[in-house]
Amino acid sequence: MNWKTPVTMLVLLGILLGAAYYGWSTIVSPDQDKDNAATQTPATKKTPGCTSVKRFKKGQAVRAEDIRVNIYNAGQLPGIAGETLDALTSKGFKDGVASNAPEAMSATNVTIVTKEPKSPEVRLVRIQFRGPVKVVKGELSPGIDVLVGDEFQSVDSTIRTEITSHKNIAGCKQASG
Repeated sequence: MNWKTPVTMLVLLGILLGAAYYGWSTIVSPDQDKDNAATQTPATKKTPGCTSVKRFKKGQAVRAEDIRVNIYNAGQLPGIAGETLDALTSKGFKDGVASNAPEAMSATNVTIVTKEPKSPEVRLVRIQFRGPVKVVKGELSPGIDVLVGDEFQSVDSTIRTEITSHKNIAGCKQASG
């Protein structure tokens, strides 16, 4: 018997087992980012659930019609969420949710709940209200979430509905699945 035949069989068996293991691990736990991680630049490198993208360039206009607002009544005044949403949509903001706030959340005048407290969108929504406006991290619905409380003053109808971004702003684009 020739010694090359058993060695060849062992090598082929190793290749077969390696391919089977790779195929099984890909089916059980696919990790699509492994293959692309070495070729991505830091600006586009994916993090779990999001990709960094440039959202606003310095000097770019941020307009009301690009922002969805959701208004939640965090007080005892009936109908205030709908009235506030109507006031903002009449200024050009996109129509979002008008509902009661979750019981654990409160507001005195206005509290904005958002993932990105320093974004130009939040800045534009913030200036629309009279009185003190608090901004906290969180999210209730897609868009900018606004809680109005019992001391809610009003939406200022004279405030502009467009601002300019003062710097380049990157953001997180949710990965679609």
